[in-house]
Amino acid sequence: MVSQQPRKVSRTPRSRTPNFAAFLVSGGLLGLLIGFLLSVAGPGDARYDASAAVGFLGLICAGLGVLAGGVIAVLLEKRP
Repeated sequence: MVSQQPRKVSRTPRSRTPNFAAFLVSGGLLGLLIGFLLSVAGPGDARYDASAAVGFLGLICAGLGVLAGGVIAVLLEKRP
């Protein structure tokens, strides 16, 4: 029986890349929270009921939050 020596494999150090899904979900949730706070704290409008205002502002701010989270993740990935 011949004992085998473990082979040494040279590996290049891998840089840490951001987890894009985490940035997108976090941005969306933060945007949804900001939209909810804006709809509750903002002035009321007789044309829309409270649930419609929460829904519209929540979706708009969540979309903007996802966009902002994606931009931040890309900027963190591209840094030297």
